[in-house]
Amino acid sequence: MNIGATSASGLDISNMVNKIVDSERAPKEARINAQREQINTSISAYGHLKSSLDVMKNMMSDFRRNDVFDARMVTVDNDEVLTADVDAEAIPGKYSVEVQQLAQSHKVVSSSFDEKEKLGAGKLAISLGGGQSFNVDIPDNESKILDVVRLINRHPSNSGVMASLIKDDVGTRLVLSSDKPGEDNTIKVKVDAPVTSTLQKFGFNTNNEFSSMSEMQQARDSKVLIDGLAVVTSNTNVIQDAIKGVDLNLEKLTTGEDGGPVIIEVGYDRDTVRSSVEQFVQAYNQFQQTAEQLAKFDPQTQEKGPLVGDSIVRVASNQLRAAFSTPLEKAPESISTFSELGVSTTLEGKLEIDYKVLDKQIEQNFTDVGEFLGGRNGFARRIEEVIHAHTGITGSIRGRENSLNDQNMRLNSDQDKLDRRMESVHKRTFDQFTAMDKAMGQMQSQLGSMMSMMPQ
Repeated sequence: MNIGATSASGLDISNMVNKIVDSERAPKEARINAQREQINTSISAYGHLKSSLDVMKNMMSDFRRNDVFDARMVTVDNDEVLTADVDAEAIPGKYSVEVQQLAQSHKVVSSSFDEKEKLGAGKLAISLGGGQSFNVDIPDNESKILDVVRLINRHPSNSGVMASLIKDDVGTRLVLSSDKPGEDNTIKVKVDAPVTSTLQKFGFNTNNEFSSMSEMQQARDSKVLIDGLAVVTSNTNVIQDAIKGVDLNLEKLTTGEDGGPVIIEVGYDRDTVRSSVEQFVQAYNQFQQTAEQLAKFDPQTQEKGPLVGDSIVRVASNQLRAAFSTPLEKAPESISTFSELGVSTTLEGKLEIDYKVLDKQIEQNFTDVGEFLGGRNGFARRIEEVIHAHTGITGSIRGRENSLNDQNMRLNSDQDKLDRRMESVHKRTFDQFTAMDKAMGQMQSQLGSMMSMMPQ
């Protein structure tokens, strides 16, 4: 706070007052800032520790929810004929599939017309499959073949019938196509026009062999034969769940040069499990590295980490190491500890993987590995509980962070009090110097008067 004033004695009162106030403020403010910096450093350190622990906790959550062990992989020995998608419901096994028929949409075509010819007024009732028909009114002044195409395609109630034109040597033909494949999506056209009207050439019904329009492409369902026994059909070229948890995407028939049936093999996704164990080991080793940096102390250089001597770092590390070596209750016969999965602790406190053991367990005891890691009371839940005790809402780290935040709030309050006190000190000191300056001015004035009265 700076207050300007005219000095009777010629002293720079504002500058003198500021120096006095600053000398009193500096040590107190330095103490507050030093404490705040230390607190913020500790909060940041706990944040890093919590983050490294939560990475492992989230991985264990995936194990516990069986997201990892539910993964399936599928191989197809001829992906030109079909491809396959699998989900967690798929049962491991081998299946043979013959693609006997592909789904296709219905197409009908009219006889030829002159593009410039008016066909006359009338109405076309067009339907697709068992759906409700939509009525296309054709006025006489919009009855050319191109007008009919536009009226059909633009009709607001069109349920999926596409109209187009093809030209041949004789003239122009109207083609009606279903936008949906399958036998249930056949096109029907009923004409409401005079018997002699040219519009009568657009009538079509698959049940009427005397229809005016011709079938250009039949409406067909796809058809596959699974394991030589089960015939399965679909109105699309996707066969869903005929094999539990497997969708077949059909591309072509298995006849001709492609030979016999396509072999589909569904299996456990062992690679995903192996990769997930590797990622957990990496996450734990990263946690150990973070913990060491935060709690380090070098006796030679006296350099220390922000959490040196902190019990949370030590307790969390000890609890996790104990969890790795302690056998699970009611564990599967083939695996009861993390080390039996091929993961052990080194002398430096890191984790390392014996891939021979890990791969053997995953290959030969996949179900037991899943039960050990992801079971109701499995290893994943044990690790989650250990970490949650530190990173949860009521955990030790959260408690320490709350305490540090409270200290920060108190420091903010101390800073506010210091600011108010320094304002008061500034005003009081300034007033004192001003009064002194005024007195000095009066004394100088009196001295001048006395001097002027003395004889020269």
